[in-house]
Amino acid sequence: MKKYLLIGLFILIGTNLTALGGVAYNRMGEATAQLTLTERELSLPYNNRAEKENSGISLSINWRTSSRPTTTSSSSNHFSSQDLKITESELNDLGFDAFDVERNSWVESRELYWALEFDGDLYLAELKKAELNYQTAVASYEEQPSDINSRDIRNSKKRLQRERISNSRLFFLEAAGNYDTLADKFSQQQNIIIVKGLAKPYYNKIQNNYHLRLKYLSVRNIMVPLEYTEVLSSLTSNYYIDIIPPRYAVDIKWGSRLEPWIVDAKELIK
Repeated sequence: MKKYLLIGLFILIGTNLTALGGVAYNRMGEATAQLTLTERELSLPYNNRAEKENSGISLSINWRTSSRPTTTSSSSNHFSSQDLKITESELNDLGFDAFDVERNSWVESRELYWALEFDGDLYLAELKKAELNYQTAVASYEEQPSDINSRDIRNSKKRLQRERISNSRLFFLEAAGNYDTLADKFSQQQNIIIVKGLAKPYYNKIQNNYHLRLKYLSVRNIMVPLEYTEVLSSLTSNYYIDIIPPRYAVDIKWGSRLEPWIVDAKELIK
């Protein structure tokens, strides 16, 4: 019995040492990126109070894709999709085999390199869409007052407020099969981070085209060091319907393994 306990203990120690070694390696040398994100991009867990009792808090990374425009002005008819239409050549460049994708719907997901843009052109474009949506709704109501048009004004106004105040400004920009492709392309842009994420391809037989489904980041949550938990532990999580300014800001670095860690956290003055 003691023999198996010792074996289990050695395995546990070895696993922890490996994990600590990976953390140390990730933080060696110069950071690959550094950003200051807010509650808009880093959300508290829904059970934050329970997390507090366990002396640990993790923040979820909120990223988005650009919304697709529609032919109607209603704010309920805009949406973001994590499915991207790509060409056969792009699919092959990502390391997938287009032949297999077309004939096999069970192609496995693959870890790719993702470029994410923070508070840049993609966010500005999203903000403009929301502003145009609101202006269109107002114009439609002025031309033809109705309950439907009045509702569109209310919805589009909320969408605009949410976009200005609380929505994430971290957008998916591009995926690649290797790190250097993205690092070289965006080396001059300080608001671009390169991370790892899972994606799965599929073939649409009806439309006769290929798609890439973005699934999730390889590292989706960031643990808050104990010295910074006091800033966050008294807060409760917000819901999507809440439109309130961010209550905290967090300085984050990404290391050689493209994994993030927190270097500072502060409460924002209301």
